[in-house]
Amino acid sequence: MKVLILGMGHAGKAIAQQLRAKGHQIVGTTTTPGKVEELQTLADDVAVLKGSETDKVIAAAQGCDAIIATVAPNVKNTRTKEERESQYHEVLEKSLASAAKACNRVIFLSSFSVYGDGGEGTDPITEETPTSNHEEPSSKYYQAAERNALSVSGGCVLRLPDIHGAPGDMTFTQRVKLAHDYFGGKALFGADAPLYTIHFEDVVNAAIHALEKGLTGIYNVCDNDNLPPTNQQIFDAICDKEGWSRLEFLNQIKAPNRKISADKLYATGYRVQHEDPNAALLEA
Repeated sequence: MKVLILGMGHAGKAIAQQLRAKGHQIVGTTTTPGKVEELQTLADDVAVLKGSETDKVIAAAQGCDAIIATVAPNVKNTRTKEERESQYHEVLEKSLASAAKACNRVIFLSSFSVYGDGGEGTDPITEETPTSNHEEPSSKYYQAAERNALSVSGGCVLRLPDIHGAPGDMTFTQRVKLAHDYFGGKALFGADAPLYTIHFEDVVNAAIHALEKGLTGIYNVCDNDNLPPTNQQIFDAICDKEGWSRLEFLNQIKAPNRKISADKLYATGYRVQHEDPNAALLEA
């Protein structure tokens, strides 16, 4: 197959590397001309473009059998609702609109944020659970991007929790420090939501699994066997360990308030391989 990777961050690069090793032809994209030389070691061709530049995306996807969209906003540019409105609209909705016009097979790495807090009830959240939090940009534009991906016959959405473990990625301790340094000791999410997280290698495996199995529709991607501790339990433990003041949780970006089911994806043969890195914090 010939595959366009829209967004060559950590996940995009790893997906490209693995698919190319399997004999697939890879076209990568970047918004930064200075990264082209590095990315040419991972892809057969590299296009410099923004996902919102539809004509360029269509040109880059010529002859491609699939597009895997791994685009995501830079967290440092999303401190206020106004910044999130601009960033998420540009990076998510517009990029997936371009992808849908460029290819009939689109796999989009989305987010659990589309569920908001999951609504009322105690049953596990599934792919059938209604989306919510429609006014918060991080949720609203992931939902819009999903609709664009699913508008094509081969559309597949992989809903993901927080991603960790990529080379050079911030640890959770570093993320708490970022909250102190850039957000004034405030966390945009709620205190009581389980802190679902997934290793980037499991994300890569999920994307390749979806491609090779020809999956379409929506799939939750997470550890299906364990319910993680809450945001507050984890971040309080980190702050206490480091001697920092505890974070204030603003609950602007709502997260699911109970177990999320990945039964649908697990039924296709996929399994998460990495354990939750935060579990040990509460065991210490």
